[in-house]
Amino acid sequence: METQRGQRRRLINGDQSYFQHYYITNNLRSNVKLSMTDDDGAREEILDHVSVNTLEVEEEEEEELGMRHHDQEALLPGKSTATQIANAYDALLSKIGINWQLVVIITCSGIGLLSDTLEIMSISFAKDDISKQLKLSRQEESTLAGVLFAGMLIGGLVWGRAADIYGRRRVLLISLTMNGSCAAFSALTTTFWMFLTARFFSGIGVGGSLPIIFSYVSEWVPRKLKGGIISTVATCWMVGSILAAALAWAVLPYPILDPYWKSWRVYLLLCSLPSLLSVFIYSFLSESPVFLIQKGRHLEAIDALRRHASDSPAVSQELGNLKRLLEDENFVTPQNEQWSCSLFIKEFLWGVVELFSDNMRKTTIILIAVILPVHFGYYGFMLWFPEYIRSQSNSSHILPPDYVYKESVYVSLASLPGNIISIFLTDYVGPKPILCVSQMLSAGSVFLLYEFNSPDQTVLLTCLFNAVTAPIFNMVDVLIPGLYPTQSRGTAFGFHGALIRIVMIAATWTYSLFIDTSPTVPILLTAVLMLTSAIISFFVPRITSVNH
Repeated sequence: METQRGQRRRLINGDQSYFQHYYITNNLRSNVKLSMTDDDGAREEILDHVSVNTLEVEEEEEEELGMRHHDQEALLPGKSTATQIANAYDALLSKIGINWQLVVIITCSGIGLLSDTLEIMSISFAKDDISKQLKLSRQEESTLAGVLFAGMLIGGLVWGRAADIYGRRRVLLISLTMNGSCAAFSALTTTFWMFLTARFFSGIGVGGSLPIIFSYVSEWVPRKLKGGIISTVATCWMVGSILAAALAWAVLPYPILDPYWKSWRVYLLLCSLPSLLSVFIYSFLSESPVFLIQKGRHLEAIDALRRHASDSPAVSQELGNLKRLLEDENFVTPQNEQWSCSLFIKEFLWGVVELFSDNMRKTTIILIAVILPVHFGYYGFMLWFPEYIRSQSNSSHILPPDYVYKESVYVSLASLPGNIISIFLTDYVGPKPILCVSQMLSAGSVFLLYEFNSPDQTVLLTCLFNAVTAPIFNMVDVLIPGLYPTQSRGTAFGFHGALIRIVMIAATWTYSLFIDTSPTVPILLTAVLMLTSAIISFFVPRITSVNH
């Protein structure tokens, strides 16, 4: 069919027969009562009228084309746009609300995150006892924590991308199983290299489950509750820290006379149980419907949502609306997810490169500039400050044996107010204001160091610093799943997590240089890093993606 632009061109060029046909078919006789005419004035009058109508139609066509182009940029399978499907999906989850199925998902994810915290912190408490029984040198002892972080770096990158290809739940089951089983095996080893290998693979499991847990939870939650529920899951990091210290306090100070079964073995076995428990619960849960929709597996997505939803009429209606959108005649063929090493390597590299594509480059660079200074300053300061105070304190002051456990419990509990603020305010004020305020408070709190000069005061300042920084990490966990699309969400979490591990190692080395020097340099460095991150946070994009 000829467009009105072509019709107008033929009119202007003087096609008389077509001029008459166009004039009749467009009902212009009521406005200009002429048929075929050679009169220039009458013809100009008709052309003016046609021009007005044509320009209006062209504007409508351009607007329609623009909207169509915008929709196609984020188009999910079929004629239904990503916006329509995402809105229908969110409307369904809003109708479902917080039911017992969602509570199970949140609880299981919280246990998974808690288990990761236990694995990270357990070595710091049991290191001395492990070193005694396995007869480790000082150099071997220093590698115990480092090998776990090396595994986490690799695991975050590999499992994060795998979750975007093969599914959140499937990869969570593998990574958590690796975490729990390898951690338990490390408690049974008798040589340093066996122990080191087990902890490395445990680190790979931890690095995988950390990024995927938040992606999985966020895809079961309506937008209006997303910030609060993700912050609720993130609070389990605090619970894991307290549990790690409490278990150490209850087990490690009491020696076991058996030559093999020392208290540290019992402690590490207990720390591995939450990970295996989360695997058991995850095995009964469904795959993320958002992932299934993105892969074209619409029937599986509807089935998962039907098991998750209630039988109320309102929920059934919203489920039917979503089903109709997904039952488009032009839906894509479900994607093949068979394992291939070479294919996965290509997908992995492409996934990382895609984070710097035109659509995501700005988001990725800004988040890097926000996240890395915060983690460098936080982990560096938290390592340096207690060591600095101990070096400045009177050497005759002997700390009680359980002092380190009490200190860890107090410091972990200090993050509770920040976690509560995150849970109840994120969905109302948004993550950016909370992020900026927390960073500024963190920068200011480090200057209180000049007023503290004893171990007890060290605990107080550490608690304060931990309290004001807790919302920062929660907001990062909210921003990443909100700013990245479904097909790149796990990859983004794993990529940023890997950079964080590198920064933590660099911060540990950098701040260790300042233990025996003036506190001015580390204080100013931490404050500048936090303030820099706060300024850059103003440029973090709003969470407006149509991807759920």
